Amino acid sequence: MNSTRALRIALLLSIGLWCGAASAAEVARSVWIEKMETVLPTLFCQPESFFRQCFTLTAAQCEETAASTARVCLKKLSPKMPDPLVLPDDGQKWGTEVGKCAGESYEIANHKKKKQTAKCNDPSAWK
Repeated sequence: MNSTRALRIALLLSIGLWCGAASAAEVARSVWIEKMETVLPTLFCQPESFFRQCFTLTAAQCEETAASTARVCLKKLSPKMPDPLVLPDDGQKWGTEVGKCAGESYEIANHKKKKQTAKCNDPSAWK
């Protein structure tokens, strides 16, 4: 997955989950992971997103795949995460890692369903 896309997703996640925090805040790793499991599939599968526009999957199929890849990636990466996470910095760092892992896994799982269009094959089109 394009690292710019992963970073954008991570920023949306870290900002969206804890918007309004004017300064650094701590959140338990388990709470952050729980929120990521909910938010990541929703963000991945917005109608205008790369994952919906460039794959022939229904919204439900997209969310099911995104939820599965998010769970796997969070389980894989959680032992490396601090507890608690200090936001926004840790949220951005680990959101990027989880987003990259989940996005790559999503693309691998659905490679046969990817549309071969100029826009879908151009990572810069999805910044």
